[in-house]
Amino acid sequence: MYLLFVYEDDGSVMRSVPRIHFLDELKRAGHTLIIFNPLEYPDVEQFNEALAKAAGTVPVDLMVSLHGDELVRPETVVQFKRRGIPTLLFCFDNLQAPYMQRQIASLFDLVWLSSFETMPLFKSWGCTCIFLPYAANPHVFQPRFTTEIPTVGFIGTPYGTRVMKINDLLKGGVPCSLYSDYLLSNSSSEIIRTTSKNKRLVRIDPNDWNLIRFPIGRRILWSKVKKKITPHPQLLESDLLHIHSSVSLEEMNCLYSNFALSLGITEVWDTYLLRTPVHKIHLRTFEIPMCGGLQFAPYLDELAGYFEDGKEIVLYRTKEEYIDKAKFYLRSNKGSERRIMKINARKRAEQEHTWTNRFNNVFKIIFPHHSTRARS
Repeated sequence: MYLLFVYEDDGSVMRSVPRIHFLDELKRAGHTLIIFNPLEYPDVEQFNEALAKAAGTVPVDLMVSLHGDELVRPETVVQFKRRGIPTLLFCFDNLQAPYMQRQIASLFDLVWLSSFETMPLFKSWGCTCIFLPYAANPHVFQPRFTTEIPTVGFIGTPYGTRVMKINDLLKGGVPCSLYSDYLLSNSSSEIIRTTSKNKRLVRIDPNDWNLIRFPIGRRILWSKVKKKITPHPQLLESDLLHIHSSVSLEEMNCLYSNFALSLGITEVWDTYLLRTPVHKIHLRTFEIPMCGGLQFAPYLDELAGYFEDGKEIVLYRTKEEYIDKAKFYLRSNKGSERRIMKINARKRAEQEHTWTNRFNNVFKIIFPHHSTRARS
């Protein structure tokens, strides 16, 4: 099929996710991709003019927008509908920021939500929705087993309350490896020190006011308030803590394959401070197992439905179980068991959690209701 993607790509690592993940995989599956990059136009208005014109001049089977109201105008979406071209809105951050698509969501034939919790909100706007989680590209993320690293590993910035989870492991005598330039920079020298009271005034960012308008948002907002009045968590000084520089995609792949356990943090932002945190499935949820990694994460019904606990993933329900299972699975005599679980995780990810599988589910919903041009 001919798939037109609205995708703002500046070549940076931050904007590389669509390119590396599903655009690459869709190309390999035989689809022809047409990318409309807003950054190639002088302003948003000229971009929308060009995109609307493409509805009548470019052979397209499906228009997919990865962006909301900030870039795509309602009248542009209408042009595709008038031409009988199906439209899909892919919402990456609908759990934390659903209002980014408020003005245009109902104009799309289908809205793909990566988190199910805000589906009632989108349906109240008149949207036809499907919930599908993230996935991972099996051609990019592959097992690269070498020498196992006998720690709990985490790649990324341990900001805010992520620090608390790492500290819990260190206090429990569990070795941890962190990969982040942020921790090695001069500006972050205060991260590892004794905690002190944070006396800043509690102020709500204007962009956060929409959070008040839906239940999950209110919990996220309350966690932000709690963060303001709670001492900043600081990484503990410990011989068990090993800090390394940030890594490339290739190096990340290898590390996920070889960490004895890869830490999966699902708590949204600062909701770790709440009695009942808000959880979100992230890209690493599928990247880790696709690399043949053994993911170590909080128990969620959703996550347990994707990977089998004790066979393809390690899940915990309490802080005590968090420490106990970390120690248990890091035992030297568990090496062969870890390897079997890693291989099982890769098999499950490759069979069920590819972007091809996700998009095929979308196609089944959209195309029975539209006459496609079938150019593939």
